[in-house]
Amino acid sequence: MYQVLYRKYRPSTFSDVCGQPQVTATLKNEIKSGRIAHAYLFTGSRGTGKTSCAKILSRAVNCLAPVDGDPCGECEICRGILDGSVLDVIEMDAASNNGVGDVRSLQEELTFTPSMAKYRVYIIDEVHMMSGSAFNALLKTLEEPPAHVIFILATTEVHKLPATILSRCQRFDFRRIGAEDIASRLEYIAGEESASIEHDAALLIARIADGGMRDAVSLLDQCLSRSKAVDEITVRDAAGLTGNDHLFALSDAILKKDASALLGLVDELHNASKDMIRLCEELISHYRSLMIIATVKEPDGLIITTGEEMSRLKQDASRYSLAQILNILDMLQLSLGRMSSGAHRRTELELALLRMCKSEDSAAAFEKRISALEKAVRNGVPAAAVSPVSQERSPKPAYSEINKLSDGAQPFDGWDEILEKLSEQSAALSSMLAGSRAYANGAYMLVETSDMGADMLRTPNARESLRKLLLEQTGSTWKRGPYRPTGSMPQQVGNNPLNMIEERAKELGIPVNSDNE
Repeated sequence: MYQVLYRKYRPSTFSDVCGQPQVTATLKNEIKSGRIAHAYLFTGSRGTGKTSCAKILSRAVNCLAPVDGDPCGECEICRGILDGSVLDVIEMDAASNNGVGDVRSLQEELTFTPSMAKYRVYIIDEVHMMSGSAFNALLKTLEEPPAHVIFILATTEVHKLPATILSRCQRFDFRRIGAEDIASRLEYIAGEESASIEHDAALLIARIADGGMRDAVSLLDQCLSRSKAVDEITVRDAAGLTGNDHLFALSDAILKKDASALLGLVDELHNASKDMIRLCEELISHYRSLMIIATVKEPDGLIITTGEEMSRLKQDASRYSLAQILNILDMLQLSLGRMSSGAHRRTELELALLRMCKSEDSAAAFEKRISALEKAVRNGVPAAAVSPVSQERSPKPAYSEINKLSDGAQPFDGWDEILEKLSEQSAALSSMLAGSRAYANGAYMLVETSDMGADMLRTPNARESLRKLLLEQTGSTWKRGPYRPTGSMPQQVGNNPLNMIEERAKELGIPVNSDNE
């Protein structure tokens, strides 16, 4: 029977484990020195080597002739554990054996000494699935097990374990495996299978696997079923990914606010049997890359991609403002949540893309207004040029008015609750407002935040979200504005040069249109 690659190439020694030196080095030293703990806890995301290390450790502590802390793999104990003839290593799945009765059955077995090996080793996978009563029954056993018993607990969700369990185990945290480490392992496995894989294709698999070696090897197995020479196209076809050209085309249509092109691209991809959730995830990954490029000087270490694609990403990122990218990411994340909860996937994605076309881009509008005001100041446009319509519009509050509002403002005690609820609706806006404060004065709610937070609050989605939350929290509708501490300079109000130019234009008698013109 064919053996899948992730089982065929499962590490047999600590030296074979990829990307976890902080774990393997310590375990090898413990074996060599004989300082073996009675309970171990392996934590980390899926496919990072927890179960593999547990099996290696179970052989190493019982091996008759260990080699530098690794099991020899040749003695009768090592061979017997591998082929199942030695029954002193017991693997349990806590997802299906999670009751107090299962723990009591286990406790009854502990009194028996090993039949062949030195230690009876219990490997309990997904231990976080145990019930509370099962954990309580396990406590005493974990604290004082018989001398011939070793427990190895493995979990992907360590935060669900009681502190009493954590304190009784020697904990090892498994990190996500680096992309280059995964790519190197995939190239080795492909060579062993008389096949080949391009380095860029191996990196693409590593990016899809998100630090999990098992997922990466499983995807390689699927690719090798298609072709013995694996390239990026093979990987994309096997994983059901949308090609990069489609992602850049979607990005271009979003920038141009071309709704017709966006819907046409979605229709083309849908007819090609592309999964809409996967497409949404790829768009999120694309805009995450743009966000990193827009905020980090050296983004290459944070984005796993080829050199050619990195150049395209940098070019694409140069056409966006950071506020645009964050707003798009926010919409895509909300859309992905709705799609996962059972909404019509294609329609939900189309709605999100159309919202991107219709939403007002505050950053671009500010830039236009700054340019217009600077030109007006340079040219000295007379006050008579103000149109009757513009004169009727109520201007935005000047800095002197903001000062008056801020002088009488009182801290708003419910702001933390507002931010907590906001985090459930908009992760991007919530992160931008982290550490902000709010002050109430009459009908005004004044927010003291960073420049970026102030920019985000001016987007239509953010304004509407904050309006609804304030209405739910207080039962009142509030006017919103920036908070300016008494005595601060004008640029401290969000450090927005636009307001400074507007104030100066007002002093010179130059008309200022209150709209984004």
